[in-house]
Amino acid sequence: MKTLLYLSLLIGVFWSAFGLLLLIGYSLLGYVSPLLNDFFNVTVRTSKWFLAFSLFSLCSGLCTCLYSIARASGGNHMIFLSFAFASSAFSIAVQIYRMVVSGLGWFAVDLLGAYGDLRPIQLLSIGLLILSLILFSFQFSLIRLERTRL
Repeated sequence: MKTLLYLSLLIGVFWSAFGLLLLIGYSLLGYVSPLLNDFFNVTVRTSKWFLAFSLFSLCSGLCTCLYSIARASGGNHMIFLSFAFASSAFSIAVQIYRMVVSGLGWFAVDLLGAYGDLRPIQLLSIGLLILSLILFSFQFSLIRLERTRL
């Protein structure tokens, strides 16, 4: 069981760092958007969907970390796992919705318009969805494991 707690802590730290990097990148992109507009004539728009995806990813990672810490200390750990699972589900829902509406490279299209519709961006978006689904299934298996212990 300790190995599973360490694994969930490691995955939570990775996913929360990823969400934090997305939020920092979004903030920096908004900060340097006048420079991009002046030099490359590219307008950078704000995207509430990308912001929601970043926040849900950060929340999911933090709650996964807090689950493993609370589980190791004997606290109320199921609330953190439930929030992590819900945040991960909302993150996947946002990704799938935006893929249907804007195409596979949804976050670049939302932020950069027609300049963001590139093949590598589409592959990156599919990779993010696959990683989100892996995290979602990991959290679901943790919930099933906790339910069988009760």
